[in-house]
Amino acid sequence: MYNKIAQIILNSGKASGASGVFVAQPDSLKESLAGKIFILGEVDGKKSDGEKIINFLISDLSDNYYNDEKIMLRGRIEGLKIENIFEAALAKMNKNLSDFLTDQKIKINSAATSLTVGVVYENKLHFASFGKNRALLIYRRSDGYEIINVETSAENSDDKSLDEKIPKLNGLFSSIISGEIPLGSYFIFTSESLPEYLSGREMVEIVTKLPPIVAAEQIKNTLAKINIYVPFLGIIIKNTTDSIGQEIKDPMEDVPSVQASISSLNSTEQRTEQMLAPAGIISFKKISSVIKTLFKGLIPKFQQPVRKMSKMEISSSPDLTTGQSSTRFENKKSVKNSLLGAGSFLRPEKIKLKQTSYRFLFNIGKFAKASPALVHKSFWAGIFSALGAWLKNLNKKNRLLFVGLIVIALVFSVSLVITNRNRDKQKVSAELTALVAQIEEKGILIDSHLLYNDEEGAAKVLIDAKALIASLPRGSKIQEEAYNKAVERLSVLETKINKIVKVDNAQKVKDLAGLNISKLTYAAGKLYGVSGASIYTLTLDVLSPIETKIEGASNLEGAKYDGKDNIYYRDGGKIIQFNIKTNKTALVNIKDYNEADGYSGYNIFNQKVYLIAKNKNQIYTYNSSMSTRSDWLKDTADLSQASDLYIDGSIYTLNSNGSINKFYRNKKADYKNIALNPAVSASKILGDSKQLYILDTTSKRLAIIAKADGHLMSQYVFDSLNDLKDFALDETGKAIYLLSSDGIYKFGL
Repeated sequence: MYNKIAQIILNSGKASGASGVFVAQPDSLKESLAGKIFILGEVDGKKSDGEKIINFLISDLSDNYYNDEKIMLRGRIEGLKIENIFEAALAKMNKNLSDFLTDQKIKINSAATSLTVGVVYENKLHFASFGKNRALLIYRRSDGYEIINVETSAENSDDKSLDEKIPKLNGLFSSIISGEIPLGSYFIFTSESLPEYLSGREMVEIVTKLPPIVAAEQIKNTLAKINIYVPFLGIIIKNTTDSIGQEIKDPMEDVPSVQASISSLNSTEQRTEQMLAPAGIISFKKISSVIKTLFKGLIPKFQQPVRKMSKMEISSSPDLTTGQSSTRFENKKSVKNSLLGAGSFLRPEKIKLKQTSYRFLFNIGKFAKASPALVHKSFWAGIFSALGAWLKNLNKKNRLLFVGLIVIALVFSVSLVITNRNRDKQKVSAELTALVAQIEEKGILIDSHLLYNDEEGAAKVLIDAKALIASLPRGSKIQEEAYNKAVERLSVLETKINKIVKVDNAQKVKDLAGLNISKLTYAAGKLYGVSGASIYTLTLDVLSPIETKIEGASNLEGAKYDGKDNIYYRDGGKIIQFNIKTNKTALVNIKDYNEADGYSGYNIFNQKVYLIAKNKNQIYTYNSSMSTRSDWLKDTADLSQASDLYIDGSIYTLNSNGSINKFYRNKKADYKNIALNPAVSASKILGDSKQLYILDTTSKRLAIIAKADGHLMSQYVFDSLNDLKDFALDETGKAIYLLSSDGIYKFGL
């Protein structure tokens, strides 16, 4: 058990509003995987409303946190952190609380409400606060204890990366503070009133000298003597275990001398190295010791310079009031070590002191002077001659020992090579696991953005996740599997972000085999298709279509229905009017038509024709007889990518990337619409009273945009169709008609 936790609740029923303290008591498995969550809250107003809010927070946070499936993955995915799971649970609770307050018609008085929620897991603590609750840390210093307000310290920190360390959330709890509880320290979460009636000195005296449960009772007895009906709430957390799960003593007890500490550390290092050494590996230190013993006396001893030790040693220690490190001179007998974890709330800057080794330089100099002799022929001849004589003088037993030594050296070399190879594999595996964990964290963050309908924020995180996936190695089968799994996971998230729905149930309502129809229009309950210079009336319940050939036309395109009796088509520099009641046609030339202007989409509105000239960044407007032309736009605009337009009083121009520009009263209006993702080649736009419909025939996709503000509602993909040429909209029947090479399909909205 890493921590001891005690609660303080006093006068909770005597004051107005509701207050309470909750510390979860999960089963041993959940506690080992996820720790304990806690809530400390004070809500002013009606007592019944306050109790509802506190009870809701307890049940919702417990459900969101302990029932999160990612908790069970912590044993499988290295790097999946508790703070990520807690952040996701807190994000859900923020949203659910907002819905709960709306449903129950409860209003929170934020000025008189204080809430703190958190989780303590092993020696790590993550919490979020709203209101005036305090988060106090009592930690040991060389001359006693000191108490600080953690939240105030976090807000005033000069760390430039603080915004990255404190995740930002949307809702009642806006951010999370995370850190490691220093060894032997105490965390106290209290309501605003408790520190006002109990001084910091008294609190330190009680909490540091008594076990947490006894300290909580002592604090309640002290506060009970005060004749005031103010609720006092608190949670005391004492860290009793270090980061590897070993129970610790008070750091001020039995402080050894410096020499004893160093000796103990060296002994511990040797024992640890022996325990961690892989089986079958020969100890290099043992062999080195044996060789030194065998050849002792053969190598001349160099006189080493005596290192004079000063009575005063330089030591470096952190100033815990400023968080900075300072260097001072102390007597060696008074030096003490302060060990803080890597993620501690009080961890100082690391100080690295570099000292030149005179002994090393001395030996290098000696070696440099002797090096010319090493390449001389007589040196090596003498070595081999001496070695041969030495072997001849050995008895049989010693020769066997020497051969055994050679075999041991070979085994050691092979073992060393295998160990290094395995170490490299483990390093690659660890790097892969870390990358997968980072990608999983990005996935959790994307889920959090989507929970609040923040598709733009989710899309930005998705870009980072794709970059991480691109950096995944793919040399082995395991790496390839990890890559494919990550791609599949992000593909699902990308589909959610882009609101893509795959449609496989579109109903075929008309067979058009052999007609080669390329355009489709819906008008007055009938469908009209175009093939070259012919117009086909396509009645769904009539087998054979009616064909009308247009004299003087070659390639009809851009069918537009005026909402009354006529459909208009464009054929180069001509406009063809087709009366759907009489099947009669009229053909007129477009005034001042110049192909170099780059004409694209056009439409009919109030008996006028509107035509986009991309190269002029202009929309031309014509009268019904096409005899007069005028510039509609009175402001500058970029229409170089425009492919079509829709008019309902305002003009909406469609760009090829799926984005839309809105114009009103001859000027561009503010309209927040962005390009579609995945990328498209949009070619047609239609609309009704509330929505705009965008077609991309290449990807067989139909996107629906909210007309009011331009946000994406959904994207339908029709992969089951052989191809997709055009679509028509039946606004009254709430249906879409899709034109394929083999027929017409109906899709209900």
